[in-house]
Amino acid sequence: PQSVSSVEEPGTGLNKQLPGESTYFGSLSAKNVNISLERKKSESGSYLAHQVESIRIHQDFASPKEDICFICGSDLSRLGTVTGRVSHIKRCKAKYGEILGNTLMKNDTDLDREFVESGAELTENGTGTARSSKPVGLSTKQVRNPYDKNRWHGNASTSLESTRSSQSDDRQKLAENHHNQQQKLPQQTIMNRFFQAPVRSLTDVLMGSARRLTKEKLLSSSKEVYQPRPKERSNNWRSNLKNSTCPSYKRIPGTDFICDGFYYARSTLSQNYFLTHFHSDHYGGITKHWNEGIIYCSLPTANLVNQQLGVDKRFLHPLPMNTPTVIDSCGKPVTVTLLDANHCPGAIMFLFEVGKKTILHVGDFRWDRELMMKMPQLKAFSNASPRLNEIFLDTTYCDKKYSLPTQAEAIQATIMAVEQELAIAKKERTKTLFLFGSYTIGKERIYLSVAEHLGMKVYVDNRRFRILSALEWPIDRMTIFTTNKSESDIWVVPLGNVNFKKMRDFMEDANKNKVFSTPYGRCAGFRPTGWTFSTKTSGDIISSKTSGRYSVHGVPYSEHSSFPELVDCLKCLKPKKITTTVSPAKCEEQISLLLREVNARPIFG
Repeated sequence: PQSVSSVEEPGTGLNKQLPGESTYFGSLSAKNVNISLERKKSESGSYLAHQVESIRIHQDFASPKEDICFICGSDLSRLGTVTGRVSHIKRCKAKYGEILGNTLMKNDTDLDREFVESGAELTENGTGTARSSKPVGLSTKQVRNPYDKNRWHGNASTSLESTRSSQSDDRQKLAENHHNQQQKLPQQTIMNRFFQAPVRSLTDVLMGSARRLTKEKLLSSSKEVYQPRPKERSNNWRSNLKNSTCPSYKRIPGTDFICDGFYYARSTLSQNYFLTHFHSDHYGGITKHWNEGIIYCSLPTANLVNQQLGVDKRFLHPLPMNTPTVIDSCGKPVTVTLLDANHCPGAIMFLFEVGKKTILHVGDFRWDRELMMKMPQLKAFSNASPRLNEIFLDTTYCDKKYSLPTQAEAIQATIMAVEQELAIAKKERTKTLFLFGSYTIGKERIYLSVAEHLGMKVYVDNRRFRILSALEWPIDRMTIFTTNKSESDIWVVPLGNVNFKKMRDFMEDANKNKVFSTPYGRCAGFRPTGWTFSTKTSGDIISSKTSGRYSVHGVPYSEHSSFPELVDCLKCLKPKKITTTVSPAKCEEQISLLLREVNARPIFG
């Protein structure tokens, strides 16, 4: 039958009937669709439908661009007749147990309720209280959720929505500006649309309900056994860790939580995994085939795990900063709060509240008393209200010889070295190319400080720009980066490439297109890492080497805590127990050294 459109006459409040096309949903904003269903008995013996139903379908659920089946989500545009589409929906009804009339006649309240309930048995609600009456426990079944694989796990998108809305406009402007600068990089211009929050629709509701029913059927059937998806086999030593025991410094006491221990991950060990930041020595073990459990982390880290490692978003649950969130651990609620670790972008410390006990896992961090004591959670520990029960401590520089300069001191020394290089180049009437070594992420603070001091942009390659875009920095921070080599004298390169051999290649590349401008006559590289620090250096904290037109400067700029800073951290937080996460074989030696320095007895007694 031909459908009839209903549109309102302007200023009259009356509806004017217009003949519409013979399409299932039509192309106007609102439409009455008369569906004639044959009087055919269903399997239960009752009629599927015994009369002509007039159903008002709103544009929210039936726009021209969404000509799809609202039960299974299939594209109906390939079906040319109404009869074919109705037949398709009949088959969906038989498969999913959903009646067409009941589906389309539900009001908005029912749809909202079903959207929430579709994930109630697999995730927590907005307040952090576990919705499931069944404890998560240890299961051999794959972790699933009712959301699309391109959406964050559980209610993460809802929790982060308020933060993302304020940044979306900035990212849009950034994408447009960068598109104008470099037309050949389409993957960079769409970063503002790369991570989108879930949009509620009737399809999502029904598909979520169908998945939930399938999950319930799988769990209730004792005959069905879940077969995990095959994984890539590796012949290196890491493949053997799957069958080994997860060490205690990767476990959070009193929970099934595993922190930065992905090499040991398996579904029988835990369903809850925590990642402090996106450095390979912490995310090692995560591959694109990850399905061992849910990974909790910060939003920038979740973006990078999805972008760089290819992990489905349904296994990633980004948590908001400084906001307590309740996570189910074997049926027991555990409160988790993310705190800034002052390490690399997205790096956080996890504060766990397990019953009456508080546990702080710092991941990798650079202790700064002035910065950290502004956090109310940490300030409370300094007053022993409450008392910090245990700290998992980053002891990278747990040695008295590593009395590193502060980050501010290292940055100021670097700026002075840059000014000296510019003065030499001015005398020689030439230009200097500056190279700053960096990891995949990290060291951004030092080269951005130099760029702001000189009023220059920073050149990064396409891959690094895409990574930086995933950090969701504000527009004023991102406009300083460029992917055009000719626009900047400051280049960011891999840290291992800052040496005399590679520097020649970089300068030759920079001078290729210098036809109408002054070519580079000098090249200065900077290696910002704490391992360049030496107590033998007198005066200047930077160690420099020169070979003709090339010079390499070792800057003791570190994003790990120095030994004096570790001691100050323990004095401030006063933990009852210390667990080291670096060099576990030296754990007792490191703890004894630290306790001697902080005069352990009166503080920890």
